[in-house]
Amino acid sequence: MTSIKISKRVTIREVAEEAGVSLSTVSLYTQGRDGVGEETGQKIADAISRLGYVRRQRSKRSQKSGFFGLLMENLSLSAFPETLYGAIIRSIETEAKSHGYSMVLSVIEEDVIPRMVENNQVDGLIILGGSPLNDAVALRLAERNTPLVLLDNHIPGAAIDSIVPDNEWGGYSAIRHLVELGHRRIAILQGPAKYKTLTDRLWGAKRAAHELGIDIPSAYLPPAQSSGQPLKGYKEMRALLELSELPTALFAVSDKTAFGALEAIREAGLSVPEDISLIGFDNEVRSEHTSPPLTTIHLPKRYLGSLAMRHLIAQIENPSDRPVRICVPTRLIERSSTAPYS
Repeated sequence: MTSIKISKRVTIREVAEEAGVSLSTVSLYTQGRDGVGEETGQKIADAISRLGYVRRQRSKRSQKSGFFGLLMENLSLSAFPETLYGAIIRSIETEAKSHGYSMVLSVIEEDVIPRMVENNQVDGLIILGGSPLNDAVALRLAERNTPLVLLDNHIPGAAIDSIVPDNEWGGYSAIRHLVELGHRRIAILQGPAKYKTLTDRLWGAKRAAHELGIDIPSAYLPPAQSSGQPLKGYKEMRALLELSELPTALFAVSDKTAFGALEAIREAGLSVPEDISLIGFDNEVRSEHTSPPLTTIHLPKRYLGSLAMRHLIAQIENPSDRPVRICVPTRLIERSSTAPYS
């Protein structure tokens, strides 16, 4: 006789034991409520993923598709594991699974409502990243009252839920750190102006320079030339190295930009931080393993992803809730690529 093995449903108690936390902490996490720190939340998310736990849903969930869409401007290699968006995507998916949702990943097409929306295949959408292309599609979806969360982006004046890191404060903190080390000749490597994430970082850096009495001449703000290249910031750094008076410190608006700058500095026979202090933004995995390890601004990637998914679920279940914009703090990670001016 063939026996049929019935799989046992994983309980919240088993998740708590696996994560090494209390039942109440897991309950807070799965309900998307405040009171669970980022590190503890990640332990719970990892336990949920390992055990395959699925939260019991209210009966009205049966009327939903159980799918949500994740839209991005493109699917370049930089979107995947061990990089910035890879960590965010993994946290979105982990959070979604814990609530019984599955993810449909798609590329945004210019001024086109995604087919998954037209065919009512998803209950809501997260749009990851900001650009004019993303904004245009987001506004069209908002007109249709599609449950929608913008992640790492916001549209001023639009009534759309947004989860953003505090990019402006991160840029401010980067310049303040360099000034506190005694630097006065500080350059900034900026990114393409179409990305609000990067322009917010630039704005924060400029505000800090102004408030701290640091003049940043136009020569120390070279225009972005390396967009779409593996070593962003390389060409801009080469331009800075041709100046008669070199900066003693440099803020790059992303770690990828900083990696390119580091390569250019090495080629010129100079050293970081002995000749030029360097600070990036994002705290990508690679930043800890460069030579020297990169001082950077930490982006809470896992928390951003799980928070966006929780807000999308809340919007799906309570469509009458008012849209919110949540700004998640960033913080300085000091490593060996910055040093006091001497």
